[in-house]
Amino acid sequence: MYPHGPTGEYRILLAPDDPDDSYQVYTLGPSEPPRHIDIEGPNVEDLSPSTHLMFRGSLHWCIGSIIHVFNTTTESFWQMLAPDVPHSVDRYVMDILYGAVLFEMDGMLSMPILTDEFTSIGIWAMQDYEHEVWTSKYRVKLPLADLTVQFGKFNPFLHGVPAFWDGDVIILVQFGEWLLQFDMDGKLVANLRHCRGLFPTRHQLKQTLVQHTFFPTLEGYVVNASPFI
Repeated sequence: MYPHGPTGEYRILLAPDDPDDSYQVYTLGPSEPPRHIDIEGPNVEDLSPSTHLMFRGSLHWCIGSIIHVFNTTTESFWQMLAPDVPHSVDRYVMDILYGAVLFEMDGMLSMPILTDEFTSIGIWAMQDYEHEVWTSKYRVKLPLADLTVQFGKFNPFLHGVPAFWDGDVIILVQFGEWLLQFDMDGKLVANLRHCRGLFPTRHQLKQTLVQHTFFPTLEGYVVNASPFI
């Protein structure tokens, strides 16, 4: 689901199961059937592992080394390349199984990439969107040995879910049954024990602008608390 800028409508992009089928666009509100659009693009099986990001009026998904982009105005797909990091001892590996997580940072398309030794997470940003120029912005070091002893086995396929909040990048990392929150210095800020099978995402809780009187009575309510854990 996405907002359509020119009309102010909210629309749903329906991806096909079969490559021979067409995409459909459904507009929320009017009692009209979905509208077929004759375009070429990835099928739903390719897109489903990855959470999309709305950026510059287009939907972005990153699967492997390819970023699929759907322009919501022209209703067309195109592709971009994820960061091309040299293959060295300290090379980066991408989350191919679940799709890399894209997020917006300082007005730039950004993504995390994990080192092959699982000791740090690099934050890359597309400095020049039109020419697809990526640059390395941060590297968050993870004390893997200490964290494994304290929280359990690290799952590299669910490594980091970054989000840009209040001027800072926050990273969520899954260790065993724990979800850990780190700042950009690699400091453990918070932790939450959760059930197996739950996957961290970049979605945030946003408090209403109206401060209702019953809010302070809610268990665990804290004004301006972190929206992630």
